Amino acid sequence: MLTTIQRHKQLWLVSFVTISVSSILWTHLPNAYWLPVLLLIAWLFTRNPLGNYFSSAIFVSGALIAIVWMASVGHWRVNWQLPEQDIRQIRQVTGSIETIISAKTPTRFNLIVTSINGQAHYGKSRIRLNWKSPTWSLKQGQIVVLPIKVKPIHGLANEGGFSYQKWLLSQNIVATGYVLNQGALLINDRVSFRQQLIDKFHSLDLQHSGWIAAITFGDRSGLDVNDWQIIQATGVAHLVAISGLHLGVVASLCYLLFNLLIRPISYYMDLPQGRNYQHLIMLATLILTFGYGYLAGFSLPTLRAWIMLCAWVILLMSARFITFGWFLLSNIFIFILISPMSLLSASFWLSFGAILFIGIVTWLWPASPQDHKSLSLLSRIKHTCIVVLRLQLLLCCLMMPIVAVYFSMVSVISPLVNLIAVPLVTLIIVPLCLIGCLLLICNVYLAAWVFSWVDWILDFSLAGLERFAQLSWSRFELPGIPISVWALVFLMLILLCMPIRRSFKLLSLIAVFPLLSYFFAANTQTWKIHILDVGQGLSVLIEQDEHGLLYDTGAAYPSGFNMADAAVLPVLKSHNINQLDWVIVSHFDNDHGGSLKQLFAGVEVNGFMSNQDRCDSSLSFQWLNLTVTGLWPEAETSGEGNDHSCVLLISDGRQAVLLPGDISKHVEYKLIEKYQNLLNVDILVAAHHGSDTSSAMSFIRATSPQYVIFSQGYLNRWGFPKQQVVNRYVTQNIDLLSTAQSGQISFELSLSGKPIEVTGFRDDPLQSWFNRYLWH
Repeated sequence: MLTTIQRHKQLWLVSFVTISVSSILWTHLPNAYWLPVLLLIAWLFTRNPLGNYFSSAIFVSGALIAIVWMASVGHWRVNWQLPEQDIRQIRQVTGSIETIISAKTPTRFNLIVTSINGQAHYGKSRIRLNWKSPTWSLKQGQIVVLPIKVKPIHGLANEGGFSYQKWLLSQNIVATGYVLNQGALLINDRVSFRQQLIDKFHSLDLQHSGWIAAITFGDRSGLDVNDWQIIQATGVAHLVAISGLHLGVVASLCYLLFNLLIRPISYYMDLPQGRNYQHLIMLATLILTFGYGYLAGFSLPTLRAWIMLCAWVILLMSARFITFGWFLLSNIFIFILISPMSLLSASFWLSFGAILFIGIVTWLWPASPQDHKSLSLLSRIKHTCIVVLRLQLLLCCLMMPIVAVYFSMVSVISPLVNLIAVPLVTLIIVPLCLIGCLLLICNVYLAAWVFSWVDWILDFSLAGLERFAQLSWSRFELPGIPISVWALVFLMLILLCMPIRRSFKLLSLIAVFPLLSYFFAANTQTWKIHILDVGQGLSVLIEQDEHGLLYDTGAAYPSGFNMADAAVLPVLKSHNINQLDWVIVSHFDNDHGGSLKQLFAGVEVNGFMSNQDRCDSSLSFQWLNLTVTGLWPEAETSGEGNDHSCVLLISDGRQAVLLPGDISKHVEYKLIEKYQNLLNVDILVAAHHGSDTSSAMSFIRATSPQYVIFSQGYLNRWGFPKQQVVNRYVTQNIDLLSTAQSGQISFELSLSGKPIEVTGFRDDPLQSWFNRYLWH
């Protein structure tokens, strides 16, 4: 089998990589019992490659092995998830702390587990833990015994939002949880060398220590929200995360340094002849770049770059030549074997995409003309500037679909900023940071002097970046556009770059029309209700023709995390809603109105009301084709708390939704007495997230909804929705939905009275397998 694959490895690799990449789109994993059968068929195809159908047999073999490999990894991830009876049960785990602990993130860390409840665990699984009050100073490398409560990996699931669950999976984290203080033990206080260096660095008095730590050590915990906004607006993320660019700079510096040293050494010492010292220099370069990779924590981009450097060195030392495409394909194959779940990360596509596009551009427009030596110095400089500018502009254009898919924005200013920032960072800042890092080992005072120069350079550089980021045209936000549309744009860009007939290039412009259609205003005869997944809280978006009314905002937390940034604003952007006509807060408990400040900072709001001003039983107004009516609290009364929640009825004359906030049964009874005829609705958001203090049986009968939605956190500590509440709705044959299970729940209602269409973010039949299984 291996001999056959070796002879036709390119075709086999194309098949393996293609099918492996497609696994991120699989809606279900293949049955585990079929995997040995598929492996056997793959072996038979390479053993007896079907005569005239030899190429097809090799391709099928690679595809089947890719299915077996990716499905096996997927099943391992799914099967690690805890059975329901073990969720949040106390477990005693032994392991080593993997995460660098800094002053800004002292309580959240990854633990590499070696034993669970005294039984050895050989999977080297990662668990992400939170420890509110550690009994000692946590450091990377410490070996600890911790009593913990864990639950399956889970995150918010909304359109356009960051998928925390997907990120955990890409980082090979199999569970999350928190640490209990009683019984926690520190077995070995051995602190990693990297943690020691970072602790020394943080003892220095530097104004921009967060940026320097990111560039030097790959530790980005010191960057705040404002820093990340500047990074996204200017497109310099690849400069603050240690990646292939940084590793390439280090490798080049090491190679040049060793070449400079070998000459005086050979002059004063009688070195043996017949030995290729270039090979020794390349090996030494690999060793030093490995050390730099360790310093950076061997993040996925760093590991990818180092693997590619190893492959390149092996090719040079063996004097073998392979094409660029074959080289790139081989490295993707290696990395899929090493870290298959990294296919889910944005860094995988950004890294390999950038390398692919650089290869395409340099193939179409070679950097050096044949008569380069005959050119004058001024002409050479001019030619070099043109080459760099063309590469930067084309790379930004070709990378646009990938950036847009992951970040829903495009930085217009990025090409100009990178023309200045890339040379500055690679030629000045990174070398100075490396020197400062080496000096940290032997002399902290000299290291502080070197880092002070970096701090001074960053002082001017960041001021410039901030000015660029504040330009109104520096970037433009994009609505939620399907990946298939971006695939057409990507195909168009490639065809425009290719040396093909002009008529074909003009024809390829058709592919941009689906993209342009998303920028025209909609005019439909429907309206939508989106109950957002905001954890233990509530936020409901009413949408019609790119106009929005928001009821509640979800919570905000002392850490800075808030539901406006995490859920509400991404959904608004996804639906191309650039301003909200109304924001209505039912009451000012944190889980309902906590993110109000962040919402106002992120989107223009034309009108606002709450239960403290105009949202009461006297409220009634027409909004587009809908009537918004306030049912509670009673007019000219004041108060706070759950029973003074603003209760809204929104109707198009045929169909209606009731938003009751956190009212209790006491208020429900009063609503029945006062609005018996108005309460019959199609959609009801369960009051108080499914608490037994609400949802009286008489209220359920009076509203008689077709759908009831529980907006509550996954495995929340209150046990919402209560089982007795669920039972009441079940006895009335009402369809029950939960944001904890389905994620964002969307209803589409027709003004002409057509049946209601309902979709859950996780229930979408086209949803990927990892979103289907891992929340259970």
